[in-house]
Amino acid sequence: MNKSGGKKATMKDIAKAAQVSVATVSYVLNNVSGQTIPGETRQRVLDAASELNYVPNLAARSLSKRQSGLAGILVNRQPDEQWWERAAYTPFIDAMERELTSLGYHVVLSSLDAKAPNMDIIAERKLDAVFVLGALQDTFHQISRHFPTGVPLVAIDSPIEDPLFYRVQYDYERAALAATEQNSKPCSFLVADRGSMDAAAQLGTLLSLPPSQVLVLETEDQLQPFLARQTGDGIILNEYVGLLASRWMNPTRYTVLCTAGTPELLHSLPRSSSVLFEDRKHLAALELMQSLRNDSYSGPPDKCVLIKPR
Repeated sequence: MNKSGGKKATMKDIAKAAQVSVATVSYVLNNVSGQTIPGETRQRVLDAASELNYVPNLAARSLSKRQSGLAGILVNRQPDEQWWERAAYTPFIDAMERELTSLGYHVVLSSLDAKAPNMDIIAERKLDAVFVLGALQDTFHQISRHFPTGVPLVAIDSPIEDPLFYRVQYDYERAALAATEQNSKPCSFLVADRGSMDAAAQLGTLLSLPPSQVLVLETEDQLQPFLARQTGDGIILNEYVGLLASRWMNPTRYTVLCTAGTPELLHSLPRSSSVLFEDRKHLAALELMQSLRNDSYSGPPDKCVLIKPR
């Protein structure tokens, strides 16, 4: 609706108000390069568009630019997803949505079954870029095959070992070493959520922990008996899990790797220790996406961007 309450404004309406051709309006609003349009004329078009509350037609812009203006955030979720797993995604998704919107993208957010992703709805959309959160190695290709070559696909917190795709994840190894140095005691146990399952296996090997001393938390009732068996100090991934663990263990006995982006949750735990990561995972993902849009081979040689601990 325009300001007068009538029908939706068109380029023809703007051309009439600005006293220019429809072609000139199209060049200005679509920011077409190579056109010698005087600054005064350009401003007149923009003012008319603003006055008429012009809203560009996304489908038409897609045809003219051969881009949809859509960016997808696909979140793989377990069928029995727990509250701490759901909460861990929220800060990253919120930050990504804000940044993508500021860059002019319309964001498509979709939840997928981690074990059997249904891509029918997503396949109907022509996405300019795709961010996949928490994908499993054996189902990742079910997702990736729906996007043509040239569309940047960035895996976030996903154990994807594939030379065709790039991923962004925390530097868990460096964070775990920082935790053991900070605590000045050897790590004797590890707790992680399912989203960090691959990291748990990696850290278990790094810290020489037997499988019985590594818990990948699936349900809350697993945590209390596991912690009750522990006699030493340990590491917990995910602030929400760290907060949950304080019900059954003194928080001075474990260090939390803040993988959920909400370290303020731990302020309520007196004398607890934590390792924070640089607050740039979403920015690193966007920078990688923009680089790949310009050159699909411009990403890091090892296909991975690691977010370091502070």
